[in-house]
Amino acid sequence: MYAGLLSFMAFVVWGVTGIQAVFLPAPGEWQPPPVSGHKEFPFAGGGSLDDKELAKAVFQAAALTMVGGYYDVRRDEAGNLAFLVYSANGQRELTYLEKARRVRVVFRDSGLGDFLSSMHAGHSRRGAPDRSSRLWGYYNEFSTWAFLFMVLSGIYLWAATRPGMIWALILSGVTIAVTALLWVTTR
Repeated sequence: MYAGLLSFMAFVVWGVTGIQAVFLPAPGEWQPPPVSGHKEFPFAGGGSLDDKELAKAVFQAAALTMVGGYYDVRRDEAGNLAFLVYSANGQRELTYLEKARRVRVVFRDSGLGDFLSSMHAGHSRRGAPDRSSRLWGYYNEFSTWAFLFMVLSGIYLWAATRPGMIWALILSGVTIAVTALLWVTTR
Protein backbone atom coordinates (compact mmCIF):
# COMPACT_ATOMS: atom_id res chain seq x y z
CA MET A 1 0.00 0.00 0.00
CA TYR A 2 2.74 2.48 0.94
CA ALA A 3 4.71 1.60 -2.19
CA GLY A 4 1.64 2.48 -4.22
CA LEU A 5 1.21 5.76 -2.35
CA LEU A 6 4.85 6.72 -2.86
CA SER A 7 4.60 5.82 -6.54
CA PHE A 8 1.39 7.82 -6.82
CA MET A 9 3.20 10.90 -5.50
CA ALA A 10 5.87 10.47 -8.20
CA PHE A 11 3.10 9.97 -10.73
CA VAL A 12 1.59 13.32 -9.68
CA VAL A 13 4.99 15.03 -10.11
CA TRP A 14 5.45 13.45 -13.54
CA GLY A 15 1.87 14.30 -14.53
CA VAL A 16 2.21 17.94 -13.51
CA THR A 17 5.46 18.11 -15.45
CA GLY A 18 3.79 16.71 -18.56
CA ILE A 19 0.89 19.13 -18.33
CA GLN A 20 3.25 22.04 -17.70
CA ALA A 21 5.29 21.09 -20.79
CA VAL A 22 2.22 21.73 -22.95
CA PHE A 23 2.23 25.38 -21.87
CA LEU A 24 5.94 26.08 -22.39
CA PRO A 25 6.78 29.02 -24.65
CA ALA A 26 7.71 28.36 -28.27
CA PRO A 27 11.40 27.89 -29.11
CA GLY A 28 13.18 31.22 -29.08
CA GLU A 29 10.51 32.90 -26.93
CA TRP A 30 11.69 31.67 -23.53
CA GLN A 31 12.75 34.39 -21.11
CA PRO A 32 14.68 33.68 -17.90
CA PRO A 33 12.83 34.34 -14.65
CA PRO A 34 13.47 37.67 -12.92
CA VAL A 35 16.35 38.01 -10.48
CA SER A 36 15.18 36.81 -7.07
CA GLY A 37 18.34 37.48 -5.08
CA HIS A 38 22.10 37.66 -5.09
CA LYS A 39 25.08 37.15 -2.83
CA GLU A 40 28.78 37.86 -2.99
CA PHE A 41 31.71 36.24 -1.25
CA PRO A 42 35.46 36.74 -1.33
CA PHE A 43 37.48 34.43 -3.54
CA ALA A 44 41.16 34.55 -4.43
CA GLY A 45 41.48 32.88 -7.82
CA GLY A 46 44.73 31.29 -8.90
CA GLY A 47 46.78 33.39 -11.32
CA SER A 48 47.94 30.44 -13.42
CA LEU A 49 44.50 28.88 -13.97
CA ASP A 50 42.85 29.06 -17.36
CA ASP A 51 39.18 30.05 -17.61
CA LYS A 52 37.89 26.49 -17.44
CA GLU A 53 39.94 25.62 -14.34
CA LEU A 54 39.04 28.94 -12.71
CA ALA A 55 35.33 28.33 -13.40
CA LYS A 56 35.63 24.92 -11.74
CA ALA A 57 37.32 26.46 -8.68
CA VAL A 58 34.64 29.19 -8.43
CA PHE A 59 31.90 26.59 -8.86
CA GLN A 60 33.30 24.47 -6.03
CA ALA A 61 33.77 27.49 -3.76
CA ALA A 62 30.16 28.62 -4.31
CA ALA A 63 28.95 25.28 -2.86
CA LEU A 64 25.49 25.56 -4.40
CA THR A 65 23.09 22.71 -3.63
CA MET A 66 21.25 20.54 -6.15
CA VAL A 67 23.27 21.72 -9.15
CA GLY A 68 24.47 19.47 -11.92
CA GLY A 69 27.40 21.41 -13.33
CA TYR A 70 28.45 24.71 -14.88
CA TYR A 71 27.90 25.84 -18.46
CA ASP A 72 28.58 28.69 -20.89
CA VAL A 73 31.94 29.73 -19.43
CA ARG A 74 32.84 33.09 -20.96
CA ARG A 75 34.19 36.56 -20.30
CA ASP A 76 31.62 39.34 -19.92
CA GLU A 77 31.93 42.90 -21.26
CA ALA A 78 34.05 43.95 -18.27
CA GLY A 79 36.44 41.01 -18.73
CA ASN A 80 35.16 39.09 -15.70
CA LEU A 81 34.71 35.34 -15.84
CA ALA A 82 31.00 34.46 -15.97
CA PHE A 83 29.11 31.19 -16.30
CA LEU A 84 25.72 29.61 -15.65
CA VAL A 85 24.71 26.94 -13.17
CA TYR A 86 21.34 25.18 -13.28
CA SER A 87 19.68 23.77 -10.21
CA ALA A 88 16.27 22.32 -9.52
CA ASN A 89 15.37 25.71 -8.05
CA GLY A 90 16.38 27.69 -11.12
CA GLN A 91 19.28 29.32 -12.90
CA ARG A 92 22.30 30.73 -11.08
CA GLU A 93 24.65 33.19 -12.76
CA LEU A 94 28.15 33.19 -11.29
CA THR A 95 30.60 35.99 -12.04
CA TYR A 96 34.16 36.15 -10.76
CA LEU A 97 34.99 39.83 -10.27
CA GLU A 98 38.75 39.58 -10.71
CA LYS A 99 39.69 43.12 -9.65
CA ALA A 100 37.58 42.93 -6.48
CA ARG A 101 38.54 39.26 -5.94
CA ARG A 102 34.91 38.38 -5.21
CA VAL A 103 32.29 36.04 -6.66
CA ARG A 104 28.80 37.32 -7.36
CA VAL A 105 25.98 34.77 -7.50
CA VAL A 106 22.71 35.96 -9.05
CA PHE A 107 19.68 33.75 -8.31
CA ARG A 108 16.82 33.38 -10.77
CA ASP A 109 14.38 31.10 -8.96
CA SER A 110 11.92 29.21 -11.14
CA GLY A 111 8.27 28.60 -10.44
CA LEU A 112 6.74 25.40 -9.08
CA GLY A 113 6.18 23.90 -12.52
CA ASP A 114 9.83 24.34 -13.52
CA PHE A 115 10.96 22.97 -10.16
CA LEU A 116 8.86 19.82 -10.61
CA SER A 117 10.11 19.51 -14.19
CA SER A 118 13.70 19.52 -12.94
CA MET A 119 12.96 17.11 -10.12
CA HIS A 120 11.12 14.55 -12.20
CA ALA A 121 14.27 13.84 -14.20
CA GLY A 122 16.51 13.21 -11.18
CA HIS A 123 18.30 9.87 -10.80
CA SER A 124 20.82 8.69 -8.26
CA ARG A 125 23.73 8.21 -10.65
CA ARG A 126 23.62 11.52 -12.50
CA GLY A 127 23.10 15.10 -11.58
CA ALA A 128 24.13 16.81 -8.40
CA PRO A 129 26.11 14.66 -5.94
CA ASP A 130 24.67 16.19 -2.76
CA ARG A 131 22.59 14.08 -0.38
CA SER A 132 19.17 15.60 -1.13
CA SER A 133 19.62 15.07 -4.86
CA ARG A 134 20.76 11.47 -4.38
CA LEU A 135 17.81 10.71 -2.08
CA TRP A 136 15.38 12.20 -4.59
CA GLY A 137 17.08 10.16 -7.32
CA TYR A 138 16.61 6.95 -5.34
CA TYR A 139 12.96 7.87 -4.82
CA ASN A 140 12.50 8.44 -8.57
CA GLU A 141 14.18 5.13 -9.39
CA PHE A 142 12.03 3.30 -6.84
CA SER A 143 8.93 4.88 -8.37
CA THR A 144 10.01 3.94 -11.88
CA TRP A 145 10.44 0.28 -10.88
CA ALA A 146 7.14 0.36 -8.97
CA PHE A 147 5.36 1.70 -12.07
CA LEU A 148 6.93 -1.04 -14.19
CA PHE A 149 5.82 -3.68 -11.67
CA MET A 150 2.29 -2.26 -11.60
CA VAL A 151 2.05 -2.27 -15.39
CA LEU A 152 3.38 -5.82 -15.75
CA SER A 153 1.24 -7.18 -12.91
CA GLY A 154 -1.80 -5.41 -14.38
CA ILE A 155 -1.17 -7.01 -17.78
CA TYR A 156 -0.75 -10.40 -16.11
CA LEU A 157 -3.96 -10.04 -14.08
CA TRP A 158 -5.85 -8.90 -17.15
CA ALA A 159 -4.67 -11.89 -19.19
CA ALA A 160 -5.01 -14.38 -16.29
CA THR A 161 -8.64 -13.48 -15.58
CA ARG A 162 -9.56 -13.90 -19.23
CA PRO A 163 -7.88 -17.19 -20.22
CA GLY A 164 -10.40 -17.88 -22.98
CA MET A 165 -9.88 -14.55 -24.75
CA ILE A 166 -7.20 -15.20 -27.36
CA TRP A 167 -7.06 -11.52 -28.33
CA ALA A 168 -6.18 -10.65 -24.72
CA LEU A 169 -3.23 -13.04 -24.75
CA ILE A 170 -2.09 -11.79 -28.17
CA LEU A 171 -2.35 -8.18 -27.10
CA SER A 172 -0.48 -8.96 -23.88
CA GLY A 173 2.33 -10.65 -25.83
CA VAL A 174 2.57 -7.77 -28.30
CA THR A 175 2.66 -5.25 -25.46
CA ILE A 176 5.45 -7.10 -23.69
CA ALA A 177 7.42 -7.51 -26.93
CA VAL A 178 7.09 -3.84 -27.88
CA THR A 179 8.05 -2.72 -24.38
CA ALA A 180 11.12 -4.99 -24.41
CA LEU A 181 12.06 -3.74 -27.88
CA LEU A 182 11.76 -0.10 -26.81
CA TRP A 183 13.80 -0.79 -23.71
CA VAL A 184 16.58 -2.46 -25.72
CA THR A 185 16.68 0.20 -28.44
CA THR A 186 16.75 3.16 -26.05
CA ARG A 187 19.62 1.84 -23.95
